[in-house]
Amino acid sequence: MEMFTARAEGTSPAAAPVPRPRRRLAAPPPSPADPSPWRRVLAASALAQTEIDALMAMARRRTVAAGDMILETRMPARALVLLLSGDVVMGSRAPDGSLRTERSVNGPAWIDVSAAWLGQPCTMEAQALSDAVIAELPIDEVMRQMAVQPALAGLLCQALAMQIRQMTLASRNLLHNDAPARLAQWLLQRCPVRSGPAELRLQERKRDIAQQLAMSPETLSRLIRSFQSRGVLTVRGYQVRVPEVAALCALAGLAALGGG
Repeated sequence: MEMFTARAEGTSPAAAPVPRPRRRLAAPPPSPADPSPWRRVLAASALAQTEIDALMAMARRRTVAAGDMILETRMPARALVLLLSGDVVMGSRAPDGSLRTERSVNGPAWIDVSAAWLGQPCTMEAQALSDAVIAELPIDEVMRQMAVQPALAGLLCQALAMQIRQMTLASRNLLHNDAPARLAQWLLQRCPVRSGPAELRLQERKRDIAQQLAMSPETLSRLIRSFQSRGVLTVRGYQVRVPEVAALCALAGLAALGGG
């Protein structure tokens, strides 16, 4: 199915239901003994063995089937939540009960690293788009470990700071950039490299991407066609190829991928 098919007349992007869950072939989830997901989400290539042991001892792993909820906003959060593998969509409920897509997550990545510190409900609900594996770190155990492992405490603080930074950049992108720049920055955030050619696989349907970028699906389709005609990218289904990341940076108003 093509990603950028036209939306039926009369439907509203604000009331779009959550994407239909997919059961697609994917890499198997990491072994419980594999430290690589923790290194990625904590941006630490050299975690000490004591830190790895502490994280794995705290982690409560569970598998979530495609279509099932991972986070809901009804109860106070009691754990930091990490997506080890799979695809997840996050958002808030519309008045009609549908889930409005605000962001998507591909593991390994944090789903929520803040609510449990406050004893508050999560600010967004999360639903598995594909079969997913998550790890929950009970906040009481996290606090005990932080008291005796200051290096681990610093890494978790950095993870929280990174999420705050990402949310701030996303908010600024929506508030201050025009539609082409918003799309360009959104794509840059998903590019696996910082220069040269890049390929990425989008997890969302067109209307869900449009919701995240505060534009209509028709506007998004026009922008994609414009980007393609200018040679900035090519699209085949959910697969996107960017011949030169610098061209996206220019559309986003950035001198480099890390700029802005």
